[in-house]
Amino acid sequence: MPDLNAAKPGQNKPHSLVASTGVTRADTSSSFGGYRGFDTSNRFRYYQQLAKSTPHVSTSLIKLGLSLTKGMKFDGDSSRVVKDFENWSKRTNFQEQVQTLARLICRDGTYVASYQGKAETFQLIPLLMPAVSLLPEGLDPGSRSSKDILTPPVVSVVVNESSPAAKQIRMEPEDVVYGAFNAWDSVQKDVMGRDTFGIHGSSLLDPLELSIRNLLNINHGYVSFVQKYGNGRYVFNFKLLEQLIEKELISIDDAQAVIDEWMEEHKYIKQNEDIVGAGLDVVPIDANGTLDVMAFKKSLETDIQIGLFQTPLSMGDTKGSTYAAGYVSEADRMVVLEGLQKVTESVVQQAINKRLELLKKPEDSVWIEFDELSKPKLESRDVLEWYNSGVLTREQVLKWGGFPVEGE
Repeated sequence: MPDLNAAKPGQNKPHSLVASTGVTRADTSSSFGGYRGFDTSNRFRYYQQLAKSTPHVSTSLIKLGLSLTKGMKFDGDSSRVVKDFENWSKRTNFQEQVQTLARLICRDGTYVASYQGKAETFQLIPLLMPAVSLLPEGLDPGSRSSKDILTPPVVSVVVNESSPAAKQIRMEPEDVVYGAFNAWDSVQKDVMGRDTFGIHGSSLLDPLELSIRNLLNINHGYVSFVQKYGNGRYVFNFKLLEQLIEKELISIDDAQAVIDEWMEEHKYIKQNEDIVGAGLDVVPIDANGTLDVMAFKKSLETDIQIGLFQTPLSMGDTKGSTYAAGYVSEADRMVVLEGLQKVTESVVQQAINKRLELLKKPEDSVWIEFDELSKPKLESRDVLEWYNSGVLTREQVLKWGGFPVEGE
């Protein structure tokens, strides 16, 4: 396997670029939204924590991994070798490894995995990205550069670079599977705080971080409000007593005694029981107040869904959606996902070629394929025309229309 993500053929040394100041996080606190211990210094560990903090992120990433690898199958020059790959995939649960690959490359932007086992037990073991460094030529482990931006080619993969040399694990590029999504999109920090360009990919969570934090804060704030004020509690305003105090007909102490006695008598009011009084205003405490909390919460959830290539429809929200609008939305989303699916295919092919090498078979003689995600919309007149011309059978037409077919 050649140097990882080489910038140009024949390029042996990384460019030395001057670092520029980018957008920085204003709020670096490690506690928000009812959680503590967010690691904002290591972005890969931060991605893991953000993904686990809300189902709008974790579920979307799981759905992405499953969608991108839908219908995984092998094809190749030799049917016998393809059959061997199919049996091996079942034994080692290789499809789940590929689903993990697709999910992690979306979450972290970068995927690095080591090979484990011989041909019959071959597996992909993802490396823990919070501890992984991808080093270009001329950079020794532990080196720091505050002025230069590190660029490809990568010639060394180091695990636990911040640890003493005895605890570091160094691997060559040919010993790992490597993939990056939008690596040239922006300057990325590595685990040692060095600026890199073209080495690490862009996480889908980067532009969503503020929305995720705000959503957690909104949820936690709403729960805190209910815990403080209760659900269905009231504000009792004794207006009659207020007027008597203003006219100095009774003292504040006398008024407080009346209020205490009234509250003691009515503190066990049950549901569907009326509150009756003279000179008394009863106002329910409204959690929304003058702000529409639910509308803001909904907008944050939508931001997260869009950023992770989901739609309200794909996340189970069908309210206000028509079939036509849902179809157009899903079709457009699938076209976008196919681009990311191709990235996944290319990374998986590295693992396929490594196993082919162990089997002493030619490189690329077996390849991975996934189902097409964007399906053309079929009009009924097209289907009928294909039926009349003999392209489709009667059973196929009935099955396309969702009608039961005899024998099924």
